[in-house]
Amino acid sequence: MEPHLKILYTVAETVSRTLDVEAVLRTALEALTHVTGHEIASFHLLSADGSTLELRGDRGLSPRLRQVNRLLPVGQGLIGGAAAAGKTVTVQDVQGSSELLPSAEDAVRQDQIHGFVSVPIQARGRLLGMLSLGRQTRDPFDEEEVALLEATAHQIGIALDNARLYSELVHAEKLSAVGELASGIAHEINNPLTTILGQAQLLLGRSDVPMPVRERVEMMADEASRAARIVQNLLLFARHYPPERRPCSISDQVDRVLALKTYQLERDKIRVIREFTPCPPVWADENKIQQVLLNLVQNAHQALVRATGDRELVLRVRPRADKVLVEVLDNGPGIPTEVLPRIFDPFFTTKPPGEGSGLGLSVSYGIIGQHGGRLYAENRREGGAAFSIELPIGDRR
Repeated sequence: MEPHLKILYTVAETVSRTLDVEAVLRTALEALTHVTGHEIASFHLLSADGSTLELRGDRGLSPRLRQVNRLLPVGQGLIGGAAAAGKTVTVQDVQGSSELLPSAEDAVRQDQIHGFVSVPIQARGRLLGMLSLGRQTRDPFDEEEVALLEATAHQIGIALDNARLYSELVHAEKLSAVGELASGIAHEINNPLTTILGQAQLLLGRSDVPMPVRERVEMMADEASRAARIVQNLLLFARHYPPERRPCSISDQVDRVLALKTYQLERDKIRVIREFTPCPPVWADENKIQQVLLNLVQNAHQALVRATGDRELVLRVRPRADKVLVEVLDNGPGIPTEVLPRIFDPFFTTKPPGEGSGLGLSVSYGIIGQHGGRLYAENRREGGAAFSIELPIGDRR
């Protein structure tokens, strides 16, 4: 039992001194593969929608077996079945198991894998992934080894939860700092805008101002008014509001977001198409819904900037049964097929370093889920990406 305790201590020590999940995984997998010197180890992370398990780390897997394990469906196969049940699964000889995925049979036989055990990784009662060991000898995994694997999975769960909580805290602090900065800047801009508007109104009120000059002053007043509206919207977004749900018009929230983004979209020659069908209100926190919509519009904007030809952003609001459907559609490059299953994963991003935290879509997914709705993504048949929000209609108090 002593080597097992040493392994567990090593993993626990790593968890206690770092928030780097990759470091914890490396330590855990390397330690586990030295239990007898004959194990292979793999770590799978659950997708945001809970439908698949993605291979995020391994030791000793052959290239063929690694390919088989790259993406596993929950509820199918040994690992997927254990994930669906949320329980440890131990098999004495995996080659004879009826639960083995057909795609894995040849690879398991070729790599001479016999003993197998897979345990769930959980935190706060929620499944996060699976930790699995395979053995190339015919010795079955005993109770002590299974207990070791379960304890290690528990430590990895703690590491994943710590990293998530820390990143959320950092993100919240950044948002708070940015919000305060935006608020201060907005007030500074608002003061000269008020002066410009006031002087313009005084000039327009004079009868001796020539018509060519009057036209130019009217143009200045209109543009200053538009800038003031943008500043007002910026202040609304920057201000911290306590969570408050009330009857909410989704079309109004889309218009508020567009008021913030109009200049940037026009600058990048993106045509905005609004297709609004009258809908009943939803019971929602307006500021949270605006946060989600702004994130989706910004993502579409960034995708369209990389597109050639005509650029179109369609914002569609319409009723669907007892829900309101909001669609953010673009005709950009679309979402790579291999990315779609992970699009809402925390910290996953296809943007270059420094351009994306990988939290925007994950946070948006959580907000819509808290409202009893659904957020999903797909590629459009005609090209481009489609993000859809479904929110229940009515008073949900």
